Amino acid sequence: MKAKFFFLFLVLLAFLNGCGLFGTKKDAKEKAAAQDKVESSSAVSDTSSRNGALLGRETQKRTAIAPTQLTPTDQNYVINELTFEVKKLAAEVKHLQNGLKEIQSKSQMWMNPLSMYDKEIVMDNGSSFFGKIIYQDDKIVKIETVIGYIVLEKPNIVRVITNVPEKPTDQYLPDEVAVDIKSSSPISQTVPPTYTSQMSEPSKLTDSPSRVANCVLIGNVKESKDRTGNTIFTGEVKNIGSRRADFVKINFVFRKNWSGETETRTAFIEGSYYTFEGSGITTNNSLLPGASGTFQLIVPKAFGAFIGYSYSIEWEQYK
Repeated sequence: MKAKFFFLFLVLLAFLNGCGLFGTKKDAKEKAAAQDKVESSSAVSDTSSRNGALLGRETQKRTAIAPTQLTPTDQNYVINELTFEVKKLAAEVKHLQNGLKEIQSKSQMWMNPLSMYDKEIVMDNGSSFFGKIIYQDDKIVKIETVIGYIVLEKPNIVRVITNVPEKPTDQYLPDEVAVDIKSSSPISQTVPPTYTSQMSEPSKLTDSPSRVANCVLIGNVKESKDRTGNTIFTGEVKNIGSRRADFVKINFVFRKNWSGETETRTAFIEGSYYTFEGSGITTNNSLLPGASGTFQLIVPKAFGAFIGYSYSIEWEQYK
C-alpha cells in the first residue's frame, strides 16, 4: 500500500516538472520574438534618421551653392565700403611715412649737428657748441642749439668754425637717371688757374651735368701748431664725381675779429700728375674719379689771431 502511494507521488512530480519546462520554453520564445521586433524597429529608426540627416546636408549644400542675386543698391553699398577702407589704409600709410621721415630727420640731426646748424663754437675750456648765432654784441653771443638757446661770453670763445654745406647740384647722377632729367643744372663754380703761361690755355670741358666732377672733404679739417707757433691745417679731399677734376683747391676764409674783417688763404690739393695735350702743362693737382688727395695750409704766426674760419672747395674741368 505504501509502495503504491510512493509510486503515484513520483509520477505526479514528473508531470509537474514537464509542465514547468514547457512553460519556460514558451516564455523564452516569446521574449526572443519581442526582442527581435524591438531591434528591427530601432534599426529602421536609425536608418530613417541617417537618411534624414543626409537629405538635410544635401539640401544645405544645394542652398549654399545657389547664387544670391544682389540688387544695385547692395552693390553700391559694397563698393562704397571698399572705397572707404582703401582711403583709410592710404591715410594710415601716409601718416606712417610722415612719421618715418620725421624720425630719420631727427636721427640725421643727432648724427651730424652741422646738417642743421652751420656754426661750431670752440670755447677756451675745450668744449664745442653746434648752433646758429642769432645775436651778438661786444660782450655776449647768443646761439640756438638742439637743446635750446645758450648765451656765451665772447672773451671765452676761442674759435668759430663755419660749415659750408654741399650743393645738391654737385652730386653725381648715373647716366640712366640723368636721361630722365629734362632741366639741366649748372656745373659747380670754378675759378681760373693762379699761374700765367705763354702757352695756350687748355680748353674747358662742356658736358652734361651727370658727367661732372664732385670734390668733397673727407672727415674734418685737422688743426695743429708747430714749434714756431705756426698754425697748420691738414685734411683730405675726394672726387666722388664721374669726371676728372683739375686744379683742385680749398679756400679758407679767416675771420680776424668780431667786426667782420676777413682774410683768405688757399691751398692746392696734392693729387695725381696730369699733362694737358694741347698746352703741355703738367699739374699734380688733378683728382681722377674716385681718387683722393691731401692738402696742407700753413698759417704763419705773424698772421695773428683769428676767431673763426670757413672753407670751400673749388676745381675746374678740362678736356
